[in-house]
Amino acid sequence: MPWNSTWPVGNVSVKVNRTSGQQNTTYIETTMGNSVVGTNTTSTRDHFWNVGSNEDGRHRFIQSPGFTVGGNPADPVIGTGMSGVIYLRTVSVNEPRKEIFYREGLSSQIYQVSPSYLTGTVNIGSSYVNVIAVPANTYGEIFMYSTTEDGNSDVRYSTQTGFFRSNATLTYAWAYTNITDNSRTSNGLEFLNKSSDVNSQFIRARVGQYPTGKSWKYKITYRAI
Repeated sequence: MPWNSTWPVGNVSVKVNRTSGQQNTTYIETTMGNSVVGTNTTSTRDHFWNVGSNEDGRHRFIQSPGFTVGGNPADPVIGTGMSGVIYLRTVSVNEPRKEIFYREGLSSQIYQVSPSYLTGTVNIGSSYVNVIAVPANTYGEIFMYSTTEDGNSDVRYSTQTGFFRSNATLTYAWAYTNITDNSRTSNGLEFLNKSSDVNSQFIRARVGQYPTGKSWKYKITYRAI
């Protein structure tokens, strides 16, 4: 299915031009997306083209390689007269995932639209343990919960929310809600947050008020700073 850059050709017959013209038409329809509704293969194109009057000119989905300049992850400039640009690119040098970013036209500020995710399970007791390492230069939210009974009926001690921020060498994490019991401020879980932490990018946690070890599930969302 070739594409003929020069068409029609002036020094050949109409019959010959008809063949090359049909090749160009087929090329456009196929590469723009003339597959029927519901087609889902690795070669299915983003657009609807010659599919139906309600579909033509619209998108099935959006597929895109991570944006690069000279092979390196980059943020695209905004075209003249445009208000913004949405694109995929590598999150950071520490995080190879491709995520959706938006660059706003007025101030040219860049925002990671889709957060990255980390999930898993970790056993936590009265001593600090490593939950998971997060990429450098990111910020995000932590949600942790346990379904393991520990003899405490207060469900606040079976869930914990918090935040974190990481720079090039260290992750700082802190709990969102404090629970006060007999003038003692404590948490279902306590997150470590000190500059002398030797575990660098790890979020670390321990059980606060009730130091019974049990299994905790974590859900972490984060974006590039």
